[in-house]
Amino acid sequence: MRYRNQDPREITARFDSVCPETGNRIRKGDPCVYFPRTRKAVHTDSRAAAEWRAQQFADAAGLDDANW
Repeated sequence: MRYRNQDPREITARFDSVCPETGNRIRKGDPCVYFPRTRKAVHTDSRAAAEWRAQQFADAAGLDDANW
């Protein structure tokens, strides 16, 4: 199944890279959060990844502020 324009999503890194937000290394096989529109992958410790996880939790839990 191909995901088109699902921004962002968690993926497994296919090659070594560096997080543009934190500067942390992302090694091949590590989980990371990928933003297809900007074509950037951020480290799981980054602020963007934390905000994405919080949004995913809010959506799944049906919280009132899920679509902030």
